[in-house]
Amino acid sequence: MAKIDIIMPLYNKAVTVKRAVDSIIAQTFSDWRLIVVDDGSTDSSIDIVKEIGDERIEIISQKNAGPGAARNTGIARATAEYVAFLDADDRWLEFYLENSLATIEQNDVSMVGAFSYELPGKISTKERYAKHAIFSGQYELAGNENPEWAEMLMLFFHVDSCLVKRDVAGKYGGFYAENNCRFAEDTVFFMRIVLNEKVMILDTPAVCRHKEDSDLANLAKDPLAPFYIDPDVVLDYCPDSKRELMEAILNHMAFRAVRKLARRGYKQDAIELLNKFPSIKTDQPGYWRCAFEIAASRWFKYWVAFKCLVGPRARLFMRTAARKIGMKPEIDNISNRGKDD
Repeated sequence: MAKIDIIMPLYNKAVTVKRAVDSIIAQTFSDWRLIVVDDGSTDSSIDIVKEIGDERIEIISQKNAGPGAARNTGIARATAEYVAFLDADDRWLEFYLENSLATIEQNDVSMVGAFSYELPGKISTKERYAKHAIFSGQYELAGNENPEWAEMLMLFFHVDSCLVKRDVAGKYGGFYAENNCRFAEDTVFFMRIVLNEKVMILDTPAVCRHKEDSDLANLAKDPLAPFYIDPDVVLDYCPDSKRELMEAILNHMAFRAVRKLARRGYKQDAIELLNKFPSIKTDQPGYWRCAFEIAASRWFKYWVAFKCLVGPRARLFMRTAARKIGMKPEIDNISNRGKDD
């Protein structure tokens, strides 16, 4: 039996799956088993995995049911003390498992998460979360935290960058898998864990998330997250002492989602979501801006399209200029980053 079982859902990722598996094989920690759950792929993905030929790889096949269901299949098969998750379009740096295992065994926590680099652009999430006072260290929610801060803590934990005790991974219902859900099914999973367990964030970025290869990045409109449709998918797992905090978090997240829908021209969708969370109208600062954006939704989508066209180029120019004058650390050679002490 391996020390860590790694679960990889696989659906039509022939272009990227070898890169992901190779990053596992390259780990400095080698006592692992990779459980690849073929979720009804119709391309050559599974053949590519078979050709790798590593005896630590186990393949399970099932009818297409979505990534949450595939990960739950992997959790059910897992026998290791710890489980990790890696999507077939992302990759780990070589010290990821070693660092994560050492940290979870040396600390009284149920899950550890790592910062990541987002590609293309090689942008470290460490800088982004620092702006929200999310740093490396140990966390346990008490229920009296600022909801916006607690929201950012929950959203930090991502399916590609967490090592979890196996009994904890199955304790809170696993990943959301109803109705072939393909969006935020992992967010539900991590919300439930962070609400109930001690967690920890590592200091050194150790994951590369290839957003250019993500199916979700190409969607014109994000589907509604499960907790917007039915908040009880999270609240049912929430301790009474933290329920008020979780309700405030969901309200704030819904508020942002309403604004996003309105600004992208989906006025009716924005109104329907707002009606699901009526307290937004009284609890959220700046609701007047939200009301204006809904009213002006028809025109806002053109402004957003313009910003999406010009914004990335402007940010790239500013980052390049900052590096030249020494204001931003260079992170081009990310494969050789050191380990945590």
